[in-house]
Amino acid sequence: MATTEQHHRPTATDIARDVQLAESLARWPGDQRAQACRERLRDYIQLLADPAETQVRLMPTSRARDVAEQSIRHARRLLADGRHGDPGACLALLAGAVRHLMQYAGMPR
Repeated sequence: MATTEQHHRPTATDIARDVQLAESLARWPGDQRAQACRERLRDYIQLLADPAETQVRLMPTSRARDVAEQSIRHARRLLADGRHGDPGACLALLAGAVRHLMQYAGMPR
């Protein structure tokens, strides 16, 4: 994880707080705080995607599992191409992806 807080592994509370912050800052996506929040959300996706995928694989084959797998793929795609387009929409999409990954990884919110 390449954040300025390399010595601090984020807690579920830290991540949830940044998700809420991102939702607020989506209205001012060019703000320096929004840019920093976007980068933290990207780091959280990298941190949570594998644990979420591990938990989802344990789910029985079902529509819920299909949706969870698609959400994880979508989160990973955001890392690859999430820097283009509307920065406010990008911030909101990253926040939503992190929220879902937290849920699938079994983190409290």
